[in-house]
Amino acid sequence: IRAMLIEDDKLRDKKVITADGRQIGEVVGLEIELDSWQVQWLDVKLLRDVLDGLKVKKPLFGTVTARFAPERVRNVTDNVVLTIDFDQVSALLSAEGPDGVEKKR
Repeated sequence: IRAMLIEDDKLRDKKVITADGRQIGEVVGLEIELDSWQVQWLDVKLLRDVLDGLKVKKPLFGTVTARFAPERVRNVTDNVVLTIDFDQVSALLSAEGPDGVEKKR
């Protein structure tokens, strides 16, 4: 079976949807570990409208970028669908731990 490949420019701007069907943002970038050439993080610009629901402090201007480990992605088609639901994203963002989700600094 051949692995599916996607170019980074085709991944950018894709909507990011939680496992329970809520759009939380769009892909704005990737972070690749150069020794292994593996994706370490998927950067997602969160929709300003969902920050309150995710219990993330809303900045005066703009929004917040969150990072998701590839293990948190279920599939990529027209959208990027996560393996976790909205409440889990919120809990992981507030925990700021090594659980595969963090706010980008």
